[in-house]
Amino acid sequence: MKFNDLARKAAKGSGPLSYGGSVHPEDLIRFSLAYGAVGADEIERLCEQHGWHEDGLLEDGTRVVPLARWAAACVAYGRGGVASLQHLLTDRTLATVAIAVLEEVRTESCVTALLDYCMSTTAVSDEPDDPFWRALGALNALTSFDDGLAPPEDQQEKLRDLVIETFASATTSHQLTLCLCALRGAPIEGSLEWAEAQTVTAPDVLRAKVAAIKSLRRRLSGSYKPPSAEQKRQIRRQRALDV
Repeated sequence: MKFNDLARKAAKGSGPLSYGGSVHPEDLIRFSLAYGAVGADEIERLCEQHGWHEDGLLEDGTRVVPLARWAAACVAYGRGGVASLQHLLTDRTLATVAIAVLEEVRTESCVTALLDYCMSTTAVSDEPDDPFWRALGALNALTSFDDGLAPPEDQQEKLRDLVIETFASATTSHQLTLCLCALRGAPIEGSLEWAEAQTVTAPDVLRAKVAAIKSLRRRLSGSYKPPSAEQKRQIRRQRALDV
């Protein structure tokens, strides 16, 4: 995206420009990643100029993208990096968008921030949109696939322990499934044995258990070789085509 493209997208659209024009959250994230602090200034300027909404539900019942929240997270990253996003995790109104940006930044420090967050908080609801479950889902997305990050062993140990503790108190199939999926990002001693020992009955949870065991066995085998950077790009492209 060229620098002026964001302003152009913000200035056109079928609805009021306060709805964001043709700007989507993904545009703000990409812009922040590309332009850093200068991009943050531009995002902040456009947010103020067009009056992007903080709340996704307006007084008349209209639902809009709360683009001002996305702008706040992207401005924070552009100016202060992952550390600033980590600070936003303490605000429940901004936590989910901060988590989404961390997932797109895709660095080892993002894994650290998400792990620290999950280990210092608890879910306040069973809804998948609860920040805790969103953060665990982001950890799954960042570390569980062959094209994902490979955090150091101490981080994998934290992830394994987090999964085991969370699984023990999980109350829904979605939560149990998410735990088993996230465990794939911790192919270390104890993970495979624990997964094999779990008794599950719900079909979707059973599928997640089988997939986790298969992934862990493969990654723990002596013949496993992590994909190269080019292979990771190919895997990512193929996944995008499959969606």
